[in-house]
Amino acid sequence: MTQRKVPTAPPTADPHDPYKMRTLEQILMLFDGGDFMAEVMTGHQKLMQELLEHNGEHGSKGCSGTMTLQLSYAVGNSGDVGMGAIVTFKPPKKPPSSAGAYINDAGELTLYSPMMKRMHQPVRDVDDYNYDPTTGEIRDIE
Repeated sequence: MTQRKVPTAPPTADPHDPYKMRTLEQILMLFDGGDFMAEVMTGHQKLMQELLEHNGEHGSKGCSGTMTLQLSYAVGNSGDVGMGAIVTFKPPKKPPSSAGAYINDAGELTLYSPMMKRMHQPVRDVDDYNYDPTTGEIRDIE
C-alpha cells in the first residue's frame, strides 16, 4: 500500500502584520486610489435619498432598492492577486400611472359616465293612470 501523506497545517499569519487587509473598507480603498470607495458612498447616499422620496410620494409599498457590490479576484503564478470591483445601484420602481374612463355604447373610451347619461334623460310625463295620488308612487310605464 502507498503511504498516506500527512496533511500539513495551514501557515499561520502574523497577527501584527502591518500590511494585512483587516476590513472591507481597507480592501475597497485599494481600488482607483480610493475613488471607488467615494463612488460607493456617493451612490449609497443617493439611493437612500431616492428611497425617502419614493416613500414620501408613493408610500412604503414597493419602496425597496438594492446596492450590489461585486469583487473579482484572479491569482497569478507568483501569488499576486489581481482584483476588480463593480458597484451597481437599483432605485425603487415608480408605480405605474393610473387613470379612469368609461366605455360608451360604441365601445370607445369616454370621460362621460353612462350613469350621468341616464340622469340627463328628459323628464317623462306621468298621467293619472301611472301616478298613485295617495302614496305618490310612480308606476313604470314599460
